[in-house]
Amino acid sequence: MNKLYLIIFLTIIINPLFSQEYSISGNAATYSGTSLKMYVYSDFITKTKQEISICSVDENGDFSFKLNKKDTLLAFIDLDVFIGKIIIEPGKNLEIVLPRKTVRSEYDKLNPYFKPYEFYIRILNTDKNTTSAIKHFNKLYDESTKLIFKDKSHINSGIVEKEIIKMEDSTSYISNSFFIDYKKYKYLYLRHMSFYKNKKAIIRKDFSKKEILYNNPAYNEMLEKSFGTFIFETNGDTLYSFLSADYSWNAFMNYLAKDQIYYNKEFREYIFLLNLSNLFYKKSTYQKNIVKLLRSAKQENISKQSEKIIYNFLSQSSRLILGNPVADFSLPDENGIYVSIDEFRDHFVYLCFYDKDSYSCQKDIELLNQIDKKEIDLLKIVTIFKDDDLKYIKELKEKTDYKWTLLQCSKNDQILKNYKVVAYPTYYLIHPSGTLSLMPAPGPAENFESEYYKVYQIWKRKLTREGK
Repeated sequence: MNKLYLIIFLTIIINPLFSQEYSISGNAATYSGTSLKMYVYSDFITKTKQEISICSVDENGDFSFKLNKKDTLLAFIDLDVFIGKIIIEPGKNLEIVLPRKTVRSEYDKLNPYFKPYEFYIRILNTDKNTTSAIKHFNKLYDESTKLIFKDKSHINSGIVEKEIIKMEDSTSYISNSFFIDYKKYKYLYLRHMSFYKNKKAIIRKDFSKKEILYNNPAYNEMLEKSFGTFIFETNGDTLYSFLSADYSWNAFMNYLAKDQIYYNKEFREYIFLLNLSNLFYKKSTYQKNIVKLLRSAKQENISKQSEKIIYNFLSQSSRLILGNPVADFSLPDENGIYVSIDEFRDHFVYLCFYDKDSYSCQKDIELLNQIDKKEIDLLKIVTIFKDDDLKYIKELKEKTDYKWTLLQCSKNDQILKNYKVVAYPTYYLIHPSGTLSLMPAPGPAENFESEYYKVYQIWKRKLTREGK
């Protein structure tokens, strides 16, 4: 046992980052009595949020996030109206400033497309930090971009290089590798957008033969914007036929490996997963095939990062594929009686997600009432309100003649994640078998009834052919 303790002791001494805790702290009196959460992206393809720390703001406004991450990472603090971005670095204790707590306006509450304002957080206790450096660099970069593309018909490579030298001279005081890589791929994207157009040469020189920077936002932004659909643009005929025929993961990898720009196995996996992810949301025809392919990939010799991306992707998307079983739920109605999706088997379900404060929802609900009164064949309407208690739907039922099912869920309920609800209203049509028929479904003001009857008639004809 003494030898074991010695090994652990030596490991800690030799590697100072071994489980070393550090903090991000500050004072924000307007957030007193609340909790703050910090998260990172588990991966930059699916952008799955991974909570890494939570802290309470005491009565004096003091807070402190405790961290022990060993990598330099872009992290986020969710402040409702704002999202604060910060680069966390192993072992660096930082003191930060948060903006004054701001409550959403009534207009923002009603706006289904509202997005929080993102900004880089100000650091107080050191000037030489990566967050401040990126913030300063981005300002210079935006100014240079406007100058370079002022006249898009006459883009001069000499001006591009001159601007890059100017940016480099102004930011050379930060020498850590994360920031250097960040600048490198921002410069590369600028050159690519202006005069460096050979995509295969860019991949060969700046991606295939380089380390994959899974956690660097500039690296991943360049990859997404320039090469997010590149594989299917250049190899579409073959790869679409592979997907249709349910070829194995290794078949795709072996095919791509024939091109020297994809000789690096880990990079080949990474860029292919990026392209598959984009294809999934653009062409529903291949959704089932993509899911089947990714499930089979887990059995192959893939990298740990690819495993993580596939896990995140399947967790996010597999339930929202046309023809797949939908996620079940158990939610209370106005009387507190819990209702599940299984109770509507053998009916089509028009599933509606509403926010009581949304003007669009307030308009649509009366149209839902008109549809419900028509008693359309085999159609049941289920409306789920995002609210903290049952009071609203209870009063709604008492004041109106609404007969269909109204349910309540909290803003953090898992059902909102399962159905990827990010705006209100959101509509789905669920098949009598419990599978997804339309995603998204049209709203009641968007000719829903016509679309429903198309789906309904197809289903009836199928039953007739099967003699049921």
